[in-house]
Amino acid sequence: MSLLKICSGRRSMIGTPAAALLSAALLLTGCSAGSVSTEQKSINLPSSSATVQVTPLYDEDTVVSLYEKCIPAVVQVESETTIASKLLGPFGLDIPNMRGQGSGFIIDTEGHILTNNHVVDRASTVKIVLSDGSELQGKVIGADLNNDVALLQVDASKVPNLTYLVMADSSEVKPGQMALALGSPYGLQGSITIGIISGTGRSIPNSNSRNITDIIQTDAAINPGNSGGPLLNSKGEVVGINTAIEATANGVGFAVPINTAKKVLPELIKGSTIRAPWLGIEGMPVSRDLEDKLDLKATKGVYIVGVITGSPADRAGLVESGRNKQNEPAAGGDIILAVDDTPVAKVNDILSYFNGKKPGDKVTLSIQRGDQQLSVPVELAEWPDRLPGYYEFDQGDGQDWIPAPDSDQYEFKIGPFDFRSK
Repeated sequence: MSLLKICSGRRSMIGTPAAALLSAALLLTGCSAGSVSTEQKSINLPSSSATVQVTPLYDEDTVVSLYEKCIPAVVQVESETTIASKLLGPFGLDIPNMRGQGSGFIIDTEGHILTNNHVVDRASTVKIVLSDGSELQGKVIGADLNNDVALLQVDASKVPNLTYLVMADSSEVKPGQMALALGSPYGLQGSITIGIISGTGRSIPNSNSRNITDIIQTDAAINPGNSGGPLLNSKGEVVGINTAIEATANGVGFAVPINTAKKVLPELIKGSTIRAPWLGIEGMPVSRDLEDKLDLKATKGVYIVGVITGSPADRAGLVESGRNKQNEPAAGGDIILAVDDTPVAKVNDILSYFNGKKPGDKVTLSIQRGDQQLSVPVELAEWPDRLPGYYEFDQGDGQDWIPAPDSDQYEFKIGPFDFRSK
């Protein structure tokens, strides 16, 4: 299983930051003429019918120009979370307020700022540091919890010559295109790193066990404190919000596509807290091996291994397969072929479709159940803060532990950190 590091500054205790390396071949092009022999030597190379034109990875003047144009719109976000004076659970320790630091960027003349939700989650106060070092009080306006997006606002009248960034259409992003990450890694405000778009259509888990889909992968160096900062294209337009890195790798960073934020922006400006719709299944893609082993009657779709009790899937009567003694999927589960006539092949296809839905919306699932094909209507619910099976430590209302049935685990939070214990 991949280990992801969320890249707000308060995550800097975990893992090792990714390093950006420059190719030795690129470094060699910087040698001065005076240090090279004037004697010309010919080298015999294999002939080729294809002509390859060698060009630089990027133009320095272009990058410098983009930086100078865009950096005034990039801010440092500093948050403080007031929590209970004592951890009431099994320890009884005094706990100080938690401080976090990340990045953000201004998106309009009204002082709205986009960032990651985990940068300001449960924050009591938010301070915005502009590129010139001036400080403003920020306010959390709205949040999309499941896609890790938050909208802040500052008093625009206190920002002379306010600069904001233009948001691109991230559906047009292609691997190989230039990518620039701006932000405040480790509090180093006004930093820039450069790389390429390494991939699109990725997914990463968020804090409540739901995948964020359609993620952009980049090798532009992203480190703790970059969270919430913009990922730019070669035009200086925002294509993503820098969010996480693969903690066990170098040069594998992830950004929430800006189209995800644009889709929910009208609701965020209204002050909404957006929660994703929930079906309540554990599923896996139908593969040739699974098809042969379980004698499935479909070659593509999502095989339902588990149905959570009390979930919309449970109320709709969807059938789970369960697992055998080897913890492998057993036979007899439903296969989801499509949602509202949109074919699905994996769970992320369902999640991506649900991104355009709200809790309470009704969808129709096309189901393969044995030899039958069925249409099953389902009313979606709100994705729970914690999936069933944990105890959660509550910081606010005096109740120390909120029990969940059939669980021997405990879960509690200190600021941005989750802890689980038996």
